[in-house]
Amino acid sequence: MSVNLPSDNTIKAVISCSEMCRLLKMSRSQFYLHIKRGTFHPPLYLQINNRPYFTTEMAQENLHVRDTCIGVNGCYVIFYERRVNPTSNNLLKKDRSKLIDGLKSLGVAVTIDQMEAAITECYPKGTEVDESDMIRVVFRHLKRSGIV
Repeated sequence: MSVNLPSDNTIKAVISCSEMCRLLKMSRSQFYLHIKRGTFHPPLYLQINNRPYFTTEMAQENLHVRDTCIGVNGCYVIFYERRVNPTSNNLLKKDRSKLIDGLKSLGVAVTIDQMEAAITECYPKGTEVDESDMIRVVFRHLKRSGIV
């Protein structure tokens, strides 16, 4: 089974560690932990500046390890998938009435669109936070923005 590197019609001769981590969909710390355990090939280093890199063949074998869950050392390995954070919009739709009531109790009359924009700006990646913390953060944002 041959694994092809995603590319734009050209395969690079060398691949950086950052790019290897992105292709494997894992963090650098987890990647280096697996290198230490022998799961993945360790990087080679450029003589000029001692920068780590992988050849195309090494990268393909590392991707094959990720697909088959059998390391280059022959041992089985289980990879965890990255967690997906809930979006702020999902949290907003769930608790919209409570947030509006909380802001009204502070004397703030905002529209749903203003509140959604504030939450999106305060929590761009989405987050699970306590309702009172979210009301406080959104209130401060609205106050700084001049909406309140």
